[in-house]
Amino acid sequence: MSTAYRILVGSLAVAGCTGLGCLLWSFIAPNQDQLAEMRRKEIKENPAMMEELRSQNEMVFKVLKDAANTNVNITHKSQWSSR
Repeated sequence: MSTAYRILVGSLAVAGCTGLGCLLWSFIAPNQDQLAEMRRKEIKENPAMMEELRSQNEMVFKVLKDAANTNVNITHKSQWSSR
């Protein structure tokens, strides 16, 4: 009986600490709106990151435009495939 009691108390202690940690994390962690605002602020403050983001967007739009102008399904012909 003593072993079962210790296992039960230990399990409850672990579950309680985990629950307390999750509760504290939910109070401390920023919500989605705050995360989006932090990302926007970081990009605006760093011109190199902003330029890199622009160039990535240009590449994506170019690929989408090329895909829209062709009848070939480009998803089946991956340029990065090792086959």
